[in-house]
Amino acid sequence: MLTARRYLCVIVFSQFLVACGGGSSGGGVQSGDGVTPGDNDNGGSTTDPQTFFQQDISSSTDFCRTCHIPGGVADVADGRALMLSNNAAEDYSNFYSAWQALGGGVESSPLLREPADPAEPHSGGKPWPVGGAVYESMRTLLNCWENPTACSLQSDGGDPVAELPLLRSSRGSHVWADFCADQPDSALLPADPRELVQPGVNGNRNVVFNIDWRSCDTNEIQRPTNCGEYRSLVSEGELVAKGQGQPGTAHMFSANGYQSMDFTDPTTWMEGGSFFTIPAEAYNRLWQTWSGYILRPALPARPENFDELIAQRYGSVLGSERNPYPLPGEDPNQTNGGSGQLPVAFTQLREPDGTWTGNIGVKLCSFCHDGQVVSNRAPGMNEVFGGGGTIGDFTVTFRDFAAVGLNPAFGLLSGLVTVAPNRGTGAIDQFQVGFIAFNGGTFEEYTNDKILLSQAIGVIKSPPWWNMGHRVQKFHGAVLPVDSSRIDMAAYTPLLPAQLGDIEATTEWVDEASYAFQLWAESLKAPEYPGQINTDLAEQGAILFHSKNLWAEGLNNPEPEPQNPGNGSCASCHGVYSPRFANDPAFLVDPGLTGVAANLISTEYINTDPVYADAMQSLRNPDGSPARGSDNVPFLNCGLGDFSQTENNAPVILAPPLYGVWASAPYLHNASVPNVWQ
Repeated sequence: MLTARRYLCVIVFSQFLVACGGGSSGGGVQSGDGVTPGDNDNGGSTTDPQTFFQQDISSSTDFCRTCHIPGGVADVADGRALMLSNNAAEDYSNFYSAWQALGGGVESSPLLREPADPAEPHSGGKPWPVGGAVYESMRTLLNCWENPTACSLQSDGGDPVAELPLLRSSRGSHVWADFCADQPDSALLPADPRELVQPGVNGNRNVVFNIDWRSCDTNEIQRPTNCGEYRSLVSEGELVAKGQGQPGTAHMFSANGYQSMDFTDPTTWMEGGSFFTIPAEAYNRLWQTWSGYILRPALPARPENFDELIAQRYGSVLGSERNPYPLPGEDPNQTNGGSGQLPVAFTQLREPDGTWTGNIGVKLCSFCHDGQVVSNRAPGMNEVFGGGGTIGDFTVTFRDFAAVGLNPAFGLLSGLVTVAPNRGTGAIDQFQVGFIAFNGGTFEEYTNDKILLSQAIGVIKSPPWWNMGHRVQKFHGAVLPVDSSRIDMAAYTPLLPAQLGDIEATTEWVDEASYAFQLWAESLKAPEYPGQINTDLAEQGAILFHSKNLWAEGLNNPEPEPQNPGNGSCASCHGVYSPRFANDPAFLVDPGLTGVAANLISTEYINTDPVYADAMQSLRNPDGSPARGSDNVPFLNCGLGDFSQTENNAPVILAPPLYGVWASAPYLHNASVPNVWQ
């Protein structure tokens, strides 16, 4: 996202979701000789001006009415010269009155120039391009008003062209998920529109794409061709992501393994079990650590609302589906897993035959990406998967787990390695640590001081997964191609084989699970906004979002204009969302690119917290080549993203798609803005 000054983009886009008012006005207008322009005989014209206006122009003036009404965004000094009413029958007289008030004329009239000439400031954009049908019709009408005795009008007499709507939202997701929603298994999948995003695409249009889509060879063997194959993969990916106890459930650095390593029992250390689990017996004693400090006594007894307190303390919601663990004294295999309820970020492990083990693993991705939305307008709303969770607390969780289970692995992640400096955020792009953990035992990579000493990358807010289907590269800084699915399994990759140098064993499960997981994540949709939407105001917001040039003359924007600003609007970076603009060739070369954002912006123009963007450049040498630490990392098998191509290693941020903005707080890449209004 962009600086607070350019954060107008998100504010304008939020007008799709807020409420305010409109207004009306009316009254006929007389021409200079006392004759209403539609009443004269037009020098023998075949169509009078008012009929011509109704047949050839009026369907386009509805666009003007979106803003040019009392109380609308154009009800300001510069826009008040043209004011329309809610009654379309009054448009002709209101346009004529505005034309007179603006000094008449044809080519010089702002009524013709401002909605057409790219050099003219107009917050509503250029709905009447020079040379287009509406432009020429308006030009003809103004000629008639300027010289009524020489007026000759000819309308085609056809029905007015219906404009495409300004408002519509897929709520994110991927084109395949939408297509297959009502198709049989045999239906062939359409092309992925992101593949259109190649060097030079959308050149000289209002929306800027300056990074490209790159398919990853690792995924080709699994790439689905029809809806049946697609649904099967999405189902597999959902189990990896959301599985709670079922065989195959993935968990922290253990893939789908069910064995646990007991640090108090050395005989279990090399059996391939997980470093990052605790037994239910220890989990049930977590409350004894909650004093947290020596000077404060522990609680006197296990609280009755233990499960709720767990969810609140560790920041992972209690989901609507059963996710059991055994309470003290319970046998999980006699109680269908137990009577307790785990938050969505934890799971009780099961053996391949379904037997409950009583050991609890961590679904690490859930801590970052699964959150909660609570609304008094929709009492049933609760957990939200893939939305960029904002309440997870790695540090407190791992500190408690280490204390109660005598587990130094959790202690490492809560102390020496700063995974999450603040609640609700985390260093999820901390690839420097990943390069050490998964480097295949290559000793030389430990000698790279840029890898060893650049742990801190600032506070990072997880991007929502429901936008993945409209991205071509990953993370806030275009670090990897979005099709590089291996990285999605970094937190679940079996750790022991990696440390022993067995890269093949490390990646075997990853390649089986990661692409399916990616397809599931891309299939997610943002939750539907539960409140009432003021359509009039939302349509005004849509026009501003797609059309207002933030560097227009007179705005005095203090930030420098990017080298390629498109039309200077929010959409130039964040993509197109309205059907009206998506089908306008001035915005997109193909309407299938609706919602796609692929504009990588230098922090020179964004001017937000630079720590993250600067740290990403630690993955490059001063000459721009990849740092030594990336040589043998299996997660980089598809190459680095376009952040690695910047001149002079300039730090950059990737403008994200904006589906589900209302449910994605806090904002910016560092979570520094708490709500939409601010």
